[in-house]
Amino acid sequence: MIPETMNSAPPSQTSWLPRRFAFWLMLLAAVVLENSRATETNGQPFRVGFSRSLFTDVNENDAEAAVKIWGQTIAKERGIAADTQTRIFQDTTQLRQALLNQTVDAVGISAIEYATVSREARLAPIFVTYNNGRYQEQYFVLVRRDSQLNQLADLRGRSLVFHQNMRACLAQPWLDTLLHKATGQFTAECVGKLTQVPKLSQAVLPVFFHQLDACVITSAEFEIMCELNPQIGQQLKIIATSPTVVTSVLCFRSDYAPAFKPQIFTALRDLDKTPAGQQVLTIFQSEKIEDQPASCMDSALELLAAHDRICGVTNATKNLASPQIAGRTAP
Repeated sequence: MIPETMNSAPPSQTSWLPRRFAFWLMLLAAVVLENSRATETNGQPFRVGFSRSLFTDVNENDAEAAVKIWGQTIAKERGIAADTQTRIFQDTTQLRQALLNQTVDAVGISAIEYATVSREARLAPIFVTYNNGRYQEQYFVLVRRDSQLNQLADLRGRSLVFHQNMRACLAQPWLDTLLHKATGQFTAECVGKLTQVPKLSQAVLPVFFHQLDACVITSAEFEIMCELNPQIGQQLKIIATSPTVVTSVLCFRSDYAPAFKPQIFTALRDLDKTPAGQQVLTIFQSEKIEDQPASCMDSALELLAAHDRICGVTNATKNLASPQIAGRTAP
């Protein structure tokens, strides 16, 4: 039996994880905020925009504290003369238009939004965060070993739960594509009961205890749960594995070229090289921030393109998408 203490995973190991991407993006917004106040408040503006979709699981007080920590850290180590301005975009249309009109210099967005805006706006460089040596995510569909569920088609009429967080933004488009190939139906049509939960333990433990049939979580999350109790790894099995994907990024307009741009980029890349910077990264369960070539988004773009093709063949006006991808602009 699994210990009763496992009914809720320790907050120190799980409660931060769903927030990590949204938090580091919030921190990036403040990379020059405190410096601008300490040096030149009338300097050239540095305008950063963020998608509202990145803040589904962020406490406002925590986000405010994060901004202050980041700003104080950078202020001690970098001198950047800029007037930082931040903006939250409520939808992809607003965000895309701001990039095209050059009223924003950098944006924190999900992979789904990147797929939309990158068709018209050139974005480079792209910054990502690392955790456990990885900057990409991979999804697993998990079931009990004794469940007689061995392939995705076996999920027809069964119960399925998604761990809902920013890192899971591509999970349902991926599963939609596979299930449609296997059964001719999308996830919401195929399974008998589809739910989404905010906590990792709420997704995994009901499957372990025979309360639900299957769950979708990331490979990193599965590793965490197995470390907390090896019985989870012994009793649950993987019946589907996604390609590795980047789920969120901070990217700059490719034509953005202020005098202080090298300082901004260096501050982001070198955060892990100082004690103060390492402390900030530790708070946010990250090891480092690094830029990657545009090709790092290829697998995510291919996944979304495959989903779009299926939606185009079927009736795309039907309510097939989860809340995570609702409102997405099709090609």
